[in-house]
Amino acid sequence: MRPTIRPQVADQIDPNQRLSAIKPLGLGLYQKGLIGMKISVRGGLPYPLSGPAISGPTDTVKTDCIAFLGADYPGMRARVLVEQGATVKAGTPLFEDRRNPGIRVTAPVSGKIDQINIGAQRRLSSIHIAVEGEDRLSFDVSKAHTNDGLRALMQSAGLWPALRARPFDRVPPLDGQAAAIFITATDTHAHAPKPRDVLTGLETSFARGVAALKLLTPGKIYLCQHSGDALAPADEQTQIVHVDGHHPAGLVGTHINRLHPPSRQKPVWHIGYQDVAELGILLTDGHLTGQRTITLSGPGLSTARYLRVPWGADLHALTRKDLRPGRKRILSGPALGGREHRHLSRYHLQATVLDMPPERPRNWLVAALRAAAVPAPFVPTQAVENALGPKLHVVPLLRALSIGDAESAARLGCLQLAEEDMALATYATGGEVDFAARLRDILTTLEAS
Repeated sequence: MRPTIRPQVADQIDPNQRLSAIKPLGLGLYQKGLIGMKISVRGGLPYPLSGPAISGPTDTVKTDCIAFLGADYPGMRARVLVEQGATVKAGTPLFEDRRNPGIRVTAPVSGKIDQINIGAQRRLSSIHIAVEGEDRLSFDVSKAHTNDGLRALMQSAGLWPALRARPFDRVPPLDGQAAAIFITATDTHAHAPKPRDVLTGLETSFARGVAALKLLTPGKIYLCQHSGDALAPADEQTQIVHVDGHHPAGLVGTHINRLHPPSRQKPVWHIGYQDVAELGILLTDGHLTGQRTITLSGPGLSTARYLRVPWGADLHALTRKDLRPGRKRILSGPALGGREHRHLSRYHLQATVLDMPPERPRNWLVAALRAAAVPAPFVPTQAVENALGPKLHVVPLLRALSIGDAESAARLGCLQLAEEDMALATYATGGEVDFAARLRDILTTLEAS
């Protein structure tokens, strides 16, 4: 069942500033009297999601198996580094990128390699680990105070894929240079974890991770967070940015568009707040926890809660005891933009359970005609105009994506975007066109050109 969206009309201000305004918050708010910034998304679309309210403490849950999904790393041609049946420790390399050797994904838990699934074109589909014991590798952090040393540490520990670069939203090369780095400590999805609550008790690790990221770029570090005290100290390089407004205000694409639009020559990188805290823990303890805090919620559950789980946790096992009667869809990710899968995606901080609508009788002729039809038209309503956080020409961009016009889409700003930025547009236009998939196809075309 899709959540109900109520379009919100923009405030009566200059049309060129309708979606956002960036303004100083004032001197003296942060350390050293630095000026903070604020992004206010005046449009956006609130989408309240039904289901029980999230309550109670965070439960740490162990699952019997976890899986890493090849689909989490678009563009990566994986070389598998383990064999089925092998025993691994937490931190053992599982696979690396053939095109960029050294970009590795490591095991978050110890156990036995249960399955290695290879899909079409010999691409990695998934690696499954049956969890056993708590053995883990330790990493040398003695040289992490330098640029090369930090890169080598993140590479060996498997934390480098926490970074992604725009344009194209790919894991950046190990020798890449970022014009700026964005830390996303905001989330405006319905039932998303609250970053400030998640980071309670991890303040020191998070601050250390933020400080370390400054070694990777000569440019700015933009720490984008909700209102309140700064989550980490500000300085000449670290800029605190307050974000408010309805979804998609919390998406990194909105922040990048407002503050530092990328180009092929000057890419910008972004990383989630929980991965920054994980980096701080790695620098302090010499190992990864391999865990993240997520919310488990949605109308298909009797109870919604915070969970601390390993990367790639089995969502069927996590939801089994709380499912309401009836057929359900279990999504890794939010209700808008999540994907139906048994295991938690590397970059998702939510799992959502939705009621599955009754099946309608299908006619093979109607299905064939729909498959062969031209792209479905959409009406350019106010809801469609408000569906993108970035200040772009929304309707022309969506039309270019719907017909596969890569040249026009690039001219209209698609290089700033990733799939998550298009989820609300797909919903607002009725769901006939999957704009996230269309965007990825065009980005792939542009990347190869």
